[in-house]
Amino acid sequence: MMAAQLDEPKKFRIGPASGLALLLPLLFLLSGCGTTKTYTPVMAAGPAKPAGYPIPVYPVAMPLPRPCEVIGRVEIGDTELTMHGGSLTGVTKTLLDLAREKGADAVQLLVVEKPDFNSSHYRLSANLLRYAAPWETETLSFNEFLAYLQRHRSTMDPIEGIWDDGSPERLGIIKDTARPGRDFIAFTLDPLMASWHYGYKKMDIAHLSRPGAYRLRYYRDDFVGVNTGLLLEDHGHILTFNLPAGDGENKVSFGKIPVPVPAH
Repeated sequence: MMAAQLDEPKKFRIGPASGLALLLPLLFLLSGCGTTKTYTPVMAAGPAKPAGYPIPVYPVAMPLPRPCEVIGRVEIGDTELTMHGGSLTGVTKTLLDLAREKGADAVQLLVVEKPDFNSSHYRLSANLLRYAAPWETETLSFNEFLAYLQRHRSTMDPIEGIWDDGSPERLGIIKDTARPGRDFIAFTLDPLMASWHYGYKKMDIAHLSRPGAYRLRYYRDDFVGVNTGLLLEDHGHILTFNLPAGDGENKVSFGKIPVPVPAH
């Protein structure tokens, strides 16, 4: 049996026209991969926020926890020839980077589209927001607050004082009936987040009929309010309450600390 004869490999020469025809699809693929970003201003942008500045993102159809005005609208999509899938984390980072660049305080999602047959990327549209009203703030300075606690120590409610949850961020609680249905306000003494300041309200608190029990509205770091109940325990030295966490609840505890002498 004769051995099969192997044909000699044929040599091809790519001329200028045929080479361009082969390269063009590759160039389109390389240039077409990625996301698109469109920003439409509604009003003048503000001073840019520093990298990492905390900007809350409010989900689609969620009521905004603070009065806001829209400074612009963002559309993040992908090109028709995008070949690789993207992540929601990556799209969100693009959104927040632009929000900081435009000086936004918060972001309101309008539409979020998951990857599907027509696109391998997440796509979204969102409003960039600026807070339109100041957050309620306790006006007493720290020394004035300490002087109040010293002056009223024999008559004030057990919940009034300085409270610590083990983090560097302490809270002050003082009698405040400026709003209907409220008896006390808790405010930040040592805010850790750049978006929070000394004196910002952290809780609205009201007496209940049961001794040591209070009605509480707690404000998260994104200013969203959560209603729950609060208990004073250990002869008024510990306060506890539960906050929603995933499918369950997270117990929060604060301990009362001695009131330092005001500085002169």
